[in-house]
Amino acid sequence: MPNPNRQTRIDETDAKAGTNEGVVRWVLAISLGLAIVALTVIWVTGALSQGRVESQENVARKEEAQRDQSAAHKPAADQ
Repeated sequence: MPNPNRQTRIDETDAKAGTNEGVVRWVLAISLGLAIVALTVIWVTGALSQGRVESQENVARKEEAQRDQSAAHKPAADQ
């Protein structure tokens, strides 16, 4: 028969079923840093791959430039 007056003592590690090494903190910090670097590379390469018209013109001017360009490429008989 169990003794009702007996006290059970469990240390902190056994009670948590884990450790206090702080590994999760490092994993989160490193993954956040890698995500920031990856998104920055994607953003910069996208910005560098844009043409002059795309980076300096607004939508209305871009459409106007496209119309002018298509008119310049039509044969002289169509104009």
